[in-house]
Amino acid sequence: MSRITTISARELDDTLVARWREMQRQNPELANPYFCVDYVQAVAAVRDDVRVAVTEEDDRIVGFFPYQSADGVVAKPVGGRLSDYQGIIGEPGRRWDHAAILDACKLRIWDFDHLLASQAPDEIHRRIDDASPIMDLSGGFEGYLAERKRAKARRINQFRRKERKFEREIGKLEVELYSRDEAAFRQVVEWKNAQCRRTGVPEFLTWGWTEAMLREIWQRDSAEFAGMLTVVRVDDEIVAAHFGMRSRDVCHWWFPTYNHRFGKYSPGGIMLLKLAEAVAAEGIGQIDLGKGDDAYKPSFANGKVALVEGSVLRPSLAASKRRLATSMRSFLKESPVTEPLRGAYRRLKALKRLSQKR
Repeated sequence: MSRITTISARELDDTLVARWREMQRQNPELANPYFCVDYVQAVAAVRDDVRVAVTEEDDRIVGFFPYQSADGVVAKPVGGRLSDYQGIIGEPGRRWDHAAILDACKLRIWDFDHLLASQAPDEIHRRIDDASPIMDLSGGFEGYLAERKRAKARRINQFRRKERKFEREIGKLEVELYSRDEAAFRQVVEWKNAQCRRTGVPEFLTWGWTEAMLREIWQRDSAEFAGMLTVVRVDDEIVAAHFGMRSRDVCHWWFPTYNHRFGKYSPGGIMLLKLAEAVAAEGIGQIDLGKGDDAYKPSFANGKVALVEGSVLRPSLAASKRRLATSMRSFLKESPVTEPLRGAYRRLKALKRLSQKR
């Protein structure tokens, strides 16, 4: 018989943290730093709506379900849109009664967009299957390069040639894997916000709590989890920088940025290779590149983690409203009756893109 209780993530004591880490180490599927208790605690330090459902059997904790809920009805990923992985922390091979967990938390909707496919509920509203590409470095960095050469991943060779060209023409590149430089941190934030403005994406690092969350992660440095501000410089000038995090075994590629002055040398690609070489030397066996269709990822990736996007709806008014809204969106998107409106909408989007390029 299971017993499920919910607590604020700020109430996780040493005993709960130790059990969380124990189960994470036992389950290879949970190796990503997003599944670390440290990540959840970092978000909870800047938001007061992060909660954890604790599942017990025979007075023994068997699972933790972390979630974020501002209204107490809808569960969102911890970290919201910045979350690249979601799931329940538990022993390997266990099947979860998602409905029972949600009911115990008085949640009516659970939204996820990076849920481990191995933990997918039987019934998912608007299911989308996807994957997160990974760089397998378990054979060392040179072994990884040899495998990518056999796979004819030509872009990696291009990036390495550009690195040599950079050093001939500009100077020697230096890599700082764990920088504590405040100016470098501010530069990452500034460049990332500028990239968002150029591409029309919301400036997510200006939401108030998001930059504070990155700072919380940046301050954490242990064998289990660490924030990573990696900086590539020539002399004292930043060529590229990346903010991410790592667990014992996985480095997660998160916010890469670069100096456009050096754009012709592909500094982002050079930085990823430099990062891979450095973390492999530390014994980290994997870099997770995160879900997305960025053009460079197929060249770097030699594996993937299956993910699922969708929602679980429990019987309620909120779930009924969600189903109705979904039906309306599908009608507006697919019905021939609304084709003239869709055409006008597409023209407006095209005009917006044009205006952004000016």
